[in-house]
Amino acid sequence: MNVETLYPDNETVPNASPAIGFLNILLTIIWWGGWVFLALFTLLSVYAGLGMLGVESVHKTFENITPFMALVSSVSVVIVAAVFLIIIKQLRDICKTLLTGDPFVPQNATRLRTIWMAVAAGEILRLCSTFVISRLSQSAEEISVVATDLRIYVWFMVLALIILAEVFREGARMRQEAKLTV
Repeated sequence: MNVETLYPDNETVPNASPAIGFLNILLTIIWWGGWVFLALFTLLSVYAGLGMLGVESVHKTFENITPFMALVSSVSVVIVAAVFLIIIKQLRDICKTLLTGDPFVPQNATRLRTIWMAVAAGEILRLCSTFVISRLSQSAEEISVVATDLRIYVWFMVLALIILAEVFREGARMRQEAKLTV
């Protein structure tokens, strides 16, 4: 009697979907674009810092915004870009497991957990920086309520990522149990 194994040998790798190959290329392009974006806003932060320190030639370039406001804004964008790069790195690693035909590895559950934490932290930081920037942009005479825009869809995405992380964790656990079953 011939019994097929539940999981093929590690020597045979199934052909990945063309969509996965495209996503891998797209994520690589976005990864390097994110680094360029991070570098530009880091330089802008340094430039705004020089303006705050009183470097006259730099300070003169700020007409509509103060160097402090430019520094706060650019640092918040640097933080968002760093969060973005963390997410893209995790997605690239997940995509690599898809290319090898083995997505239900315990590391993917951890990667999805990292993604939802990064999205949640990024959204909290965005809310805080929006609040700080709007408070700083108000004049001393203006006393008004500062509104922040709570994006519910982002929190639903966090919830979906939490669920997916648990699905991957459970899938990896069930797969490991199946391998141990004779």
